[in-house]
Amino acid sequence: MIRVTSMLASAVCCVALAGCAGKPVEEPPRVDQKPPAKAAAQEVTLRTTTPKELAEAIAKHRGNVVLVDYWATWCDPCKKLFPHAMALHGELAGKGLSLISVSFDEAEDEPDVLKFLAGHGATFENFRAESGASPRSAMEFDIENGAIPFMRLYDRTGKLYKAFMAPIKAADVEQAVRELLAQPASG
Repeated sequence: MIRVTSMLASAVCCVALAGCAGKPVEEPPRVDQKPPAKAAAQEVTLRTTTPKELAEAIAKHRGNVVLVDYWATWCDPCKKLFPHAMALHGELAGKGLSLISVSFDEAEDEPDVLKFLAGHGATFENFRAESGASPRSAMEFDIENGAIPFMRLYDRTGKLYKAFMAPIKAADVEQAVRELLAQPASG
C-alpha cells in the first residue's frame, strides 16, 4: 500500500467524500454549551477501528441512545458540526445519550486528531477508521453518498433510527435525539 501524504489524502478524499467540500453546516437555534466540567479531568483517547469493532462498541451502549459522528480534521464542515454534537452530549448524556466519534484521518495524523478531540473535551469513545482518509473508509462504514460529515443515530435497542447526510442541520440531529430520548426505555 502506498502512503499518501496528508495534503494529497485531503484532496483525494474531498473528491471522494464530497460532503467535506465546503458545504455549510446550518447552525442550530441553540448549542452554546461547553463540555461538562468533569470532561477536563478525563483522558481523551483514540483507537483504530473496523466496522465490526464499531458495531461492537455501539452494542456496548445498548440501553442508551447512540449518536455516531463520522468526521475528519481535514473536513471543515465536520469540524464546525463537532461542537454541536459535543454540546448535545454534554446536555443529554445524563438522560441516556452516548456519543461516539469516528475520524477518517490517516494514522500519521493521529496527533492532530487527538489535539482536536482534547480541545473539545471529547472524553467519550473516539475511533479512527483503519482505512484512514481512503475512499475505502466510506465504503467499509457504509457512508451514504460517500460524504462526511455523516451521522447515525441508534435507538436504545441498538437499531438504526436515522442517518444524517451532508449537509447536516444540527437542529435536525438534536430534534431526532430528543425524540428518541423521550421514548420510554424498554427492557
